[in-house]
Amino acid sequence: MKKLTKLAIEGSEAKRTAFRYEYGTQYTAEQTVFFDESSFDRRTSIRGKAWAVSGERAEQKCFFVRGRRYSMLPALSIDEMIHVKIVEGSFTTELFVEFIEGLLDHMQPFPQPKSVIVMDNARIHKDPQIRELIEARGMHVMYLPPYSPDFNPIELAFSSIKAYFRRSGELAREDVDQAIDDTYVYVHLIKAAFSVTSEDTEGYFHHCGYL
Repeated sequence: MKKLTKLAIEGSEAKRTAFRYEYGTQYTAEQTVFFDESSFDRRTSIRGKAWAVSGERAEQKCFFVRGRRYSMLPALSIDEMIHVKIVEGSFTTELFVEFIEGLLDHMQPFPQPKSVIVMDNARIHKDPQIRELIEARGMHVMYLPPYSPDFNPIELAFSSIKAYFRRSGELAREDVDQAIDDTYVYVHLIKAAFSVTSEDTEGYFHHCGYL
């Protein structure tokens, strides 16, 4: 098993190098848009620490009804968060197609800025209809090499988004933990996603080596 893992990693290094070369010779940071999926649940909205008056128990409010999980797909360019879709549960192929269609409305045909989608090799991402949908609108597609979350700036954004969401949990109304509708959760997740600034996004691109 260890030998197979080592071989897989060594093979991915060659693919990482090839990706860097292709990206560096064909595209610019201004042209590329990155996205990935992340989940949010009860644990996401609870901070590790809370303040309380000395001698009293610290209490925290939470946005989620127990057991619910939401998935977020945010898309990031070098200067902004350009599109976000949130669903309860997981993304199906149909919901992912809806996300792509919405994202393309915020992009431009190649070689203009925001004209190249870069994503990982998840099965849903490699559905032939997805590439056809993107290329039919004049955009290009690039797939990240395996074992390379460090090549995706959106992974850095998730840390900021989840931190913002945990902080905003302090603003929850008194009964939020007992009775809450999806709209309330969606609004706060959207706010968390768009709390990412242009300075943040440029920093993420720089950290990943695209600047």
